[in-house]
Amino acid sequence: MHTRWYRQLWDFLRSREGFGTLLIAAFSAIALGVVPNMLQKLWDSGWFYLAVFLVATVTVVLGWIFRRERGVGVVIHMYPLLTTETGRLEALLAASAKNHSSTLYLPPTLLQPGGELLAPLARADLVADLIDARVAEQTRNGREGDVTIYPLIKMRDGFLLGRRLAEDRAKTFTVMHVSANRDTVLPTIRLGAHLTNPLTHQQQALINNCLRQPDAPVTPIAHPNCPPEHRHRLAFIVRLSRGDTMTADARHVAKTGSVRLPSGRHTGFVFDHEHPDTPTTPCGAHLIVEASTDYLPETQQTFAAIATHLYRTWTAARDNWQAESGSSDTETRLFLMTPLPITMALGWLMSRANADVAHHEYRIAQQSTPISETP
Repeated sequence: MHTRWYRQLWDFLRSREGFGTLLIAAFSAIALGVVPNMLQKLWDSGWFYLAVFLVATVTVVLGWIFRRERGVGVVIHMYPLLTTETGRLEALLAASAKNHSSTLYLPPTLLQPGGELLAPLARADLVADLIDARVAEQTRNGREGDVTIYPLIKMRDGFLLGRRLAEDRAKTFTVMHVSANRDTVLPTIRLGAHLTNPLTHQQQALINNCLRQPDAPVTPIAHPNCPPEHRHRLAFIVRLSRGDTMTADARHVAKTGSVRLPSGRHTGFVFDHEHPDTPTTPCGAHLIVEASTDYLPETQQTFAAIATHLYRTWTAARDNWQAESGSSDTETRLFLMTPLPITMALGWLMSRANADVAHHEYRIAQQSTPISETP
């Protein structure tokens, strides 16, 4: 249905950009109109006119702030269609509309052409290509091309998307995060080369407050029973949020390759979606990083410091295990329970590494009653 011109005008004037346009138009006229009076009164008393001129000029600048381009917000919804994440999705969409000049929404249906879900790597490539196309369009129109990502995706998809985005280092990517109480959407990590820098004293202090034994030696724990052909694999287990059995479960899968514990309980780690009980290949060693609190402080400084610490810890562990195992190409399998922005940052940082994330399904892990087991 065609919207009448006066309705379009009214909608524009009510928008952020429309309000900025009104400020610029009105107070530009005031500022320019005051100038002749200032010249006439210069020899008398020009202070009043100068004050009016300054107020009008500042207001014009304020109008420009409302009018300026604020980059692209990309809301990515990769969960299956049957998954209900309505509240978080609405929060992400509202935050993007508030913070940016335009929003690109990528729904689950886009990732299921013909009703068939794309493979993980294909999903990451498609999302990155769509982001590139939107940024190119913005740039051609003389607009700011910075990208802010609002993800509602699973851990492995986040890692693969971060890895794919690393191919375009010319763009600036900021990753947002829905807070634990789901009331606020926060900026958490800016993907960039600064994440590879050594930790500052302030960042080290944040790490010391958040992680268990952050200064422990980065020495992977070997699995003596691992077959020689799998010894080159390193399991990097990271638990940064509350998960009572996650560390023990991941360690069991890394050591044995079995996705079920001796008690019969499924760990939730799935390597074949059609056959969830299908085992995987074991790893030759593992390294564990755990948080000392149930939830991390949701600040940009904390998330960036932890991403840097994890990257440097993994690099040292990989090099140490490569030297001990005699492998020329250590393969890393990540078992992650981390905030999604940190996972995406790890994908960005480990873009050239032989690494992948073990997919975890909480639904499968909850189907069987947990039974206490010895780690």
